[in-house]
Amino acid sequence: MRTFTIALITIFPLAVSADPKPTTQACLGTFDQFLTCPAGARRAGTECRAQSQHWSGSSRQGPALFLRSDGKTVSFAASYKDHKKTGRVYRFDDHGRLESWADVVDDQDHGLSVTCLPDGRVWYLAYYDHGKVSGISRSWRASDGAFVAAVGHDAAGHAQRVDVSPQEQVRPDALCRPARCDVGAKPDTSGLGK
Repeated sequence: MRTFTIALITIFPLAVSADPKPTTQACLGTFDQFLTCPAGARRAGTECRAQSQHWSGSSRQGPALFLRSDGKTVSFAASYKDHKKTGRVYRFDDHGRLESWADVVDDQDHGLSVTCLPDGRVWYLAYYDHGKVSGISRSWRASDGAFVAAVGHDAAGHAQRVDVSPQEQVRPDALCRPARCDVGAKPDTSGLGK
């Protein structure tokens, strides 16, 4: 039997809203606040772009918003470095509620990934190591929030149910209720499998 360890999740680099309501796209701030481009880049529509060797003549560099067809509701928000998503990517449902977020490096999931329910509770969380699930993933029932399972993932891609402490079975809903959605956040790799 394989054994896995997980760091206790006690603090995350997120500001937590005191309000138990679901987080909405308002966590991104105003359009002007969000689209503050880094040096060498400038706004182009809903994203920051810099001159580059990319086929288009410019590449995404800095924050970017991707809107739904209504032109108002955010589908996802991300930050780019050299035309690749790098930072924390926030996805919103068609009502503007936070649906999920994931740490990303060079367009690959790398760090914590959290899936949220429409009411702002956590449904699933996992850690990724360069696009592959790593360490322990956990899930909770949508209907009543009861802990469902923990699954350990090793470097070879094997997965099996594992036991976790009662403290690790507590659903960390604060992860789905950030007061501020920071696309430039550093990846949380504390739970990656060794």
